[in-house]
Amino acid sequence: MTRFLSAAALAALALAASPAAAQTKPAPAAQAPQQQTRADFAKNVDAAFAVADANHDGFVTRNEIESMQTKELQSLKAAQQQRLQEEFKKLDTDKNGSISLAEFSAVARPLPPVQPDAPITQLDTNKDGKIGRDEYRAPKLASFDKADANHDGTLTVQELQAAAPRK
Repeated sequence: MTRFLSAAALAALALAASPAAAQTKPAPAAQAPQQQTRADFAKNVDAAFAVADANHDGFVTRNEIESMQTKELQSLKAAQQQRLQEEFKKLDTDKNGSISLAEFSAVARPLPPVQPDAPITQLDTNKDGKIGRDEYRAPKLASFDKADANHDGTLTVQELQAAAPRK
């Protein structure tokens, strides 16, 4: 007996029925969501089901899903290969079919410049143009003291986690 879609697979199929998914080309990322009636949504769900039901027997089998996924994967691979070829051509500035270290390095992000004035401006509290040990320690120890919620001189795992910057 042929195996039929599970509830999760049907839900995934329904999600695929959105207007963007019903198109053969991916929708632009910047496209804003648009109002849609339940009737229009149902039409999109039905259209997606009809595409998945390759033999038009009113059921979507594992084989039909596998076939759909295989076609989509082939399409994605072809698009990826096209993008890779375009990027390669951009990097291969001398058009010899190889990317030299110089060509590759030309697109690398530059390293930040050396800026010794910023730490001195921040830490040189007595404005003598240099940072003393106490000037260096003060803000770091202040951060420790702030994180030490119970002021016992020890940072627990919980205090460290609470003081960690949020992502």
